Amino acid sequence: MRQKWFIVAVLLLLAIPAQAQWFIGGRVSANLNIKEQSAGFTLRPDFGYTFKNDIAVGLNVVIDYYGFTRKADENRATSLTYGLAPYIQYYFVRLGRFSFYLDGGLEVSRYTSPDAAYWRFIPYISPGLEIVLTDHWSFLGTLGRLDYDSYINSLNFSLDGGGFSAGLYYTF
Repeated sequence: MRQKWFIVAVLLLLAIPAQAQWFIGGRVSANLNIKEQSAGFTLRPDFGYTFKNDIAVGLNVVIDYYGFTRKADENRATSLTYGLAPYIQYYFVRLGRFSFYLDGGLEVSRYTSPDAAYWRFIPYISPGLEIVLTDHWSFLGTLGRLDYDSYINSLNFSLDGGGFSAGLYYTF
């Protein structure tokens, strides 16, 4: 009896990789505020693994830079945030080349500026859309985000452009 369960377990473990795929990609964004004389960029390299086309797990590398042009009468400083954000995505609707998913994870990052440095823990949930471009390339985008920022002790909900991110992904 034990041998039968062992054979079933081995067959299940062999079947999972047959329907799973590695992916790599990321998101890049830049912003410029002429009125405030500030600019910044965000880099989010990303890699992960998709199981049976319904569930994906991955890891984001977080790099955010924001800088100001110095003014004589103001003390404005640049800031750098870096960290990691493991996540899980659940694809709940697939319509041809379009798929809708829910993305949830935990961003662990370090914020640094000349005036302050602290750790942030941000659990989040975000809806998203994937558009399959070719057999290997996909476009992923999120719009909106519900998160909790541990440093400012605040629950945040965003449906504006600040909650939007997009990127290209390559599936092996």
